[in-house]
Amino acid sequence: MRHSSEIRARQPLHYTLDALHALPCGCVAAVYRTQPLDTELLSLEARGPHCIYSQHQPGRVLGLSNQDSDRLSR
Repeated sequence: MRHSSEIRARQPLHYTLDALHALPCGCVAAVYRTQPLDTELLSLEARGPHCIYSQHQPGRVLGLSNQDSDRLSR
């Protein structure tokens, strides 16, 4: 049986859209902020019709940041 403190510690992460960026290849990347960890996640949202990069797949995580000096949205 789980204790109430164990149940509260497993809260789901909440993602908030922070910014959208058009990449030179035509793809669109999104920066999401997670709570309660205050981490930024960079994800590819849409692939450009002429993109030549095989790693640009929709839904793929391109980067993480959790330090103010490494913020992805700036």
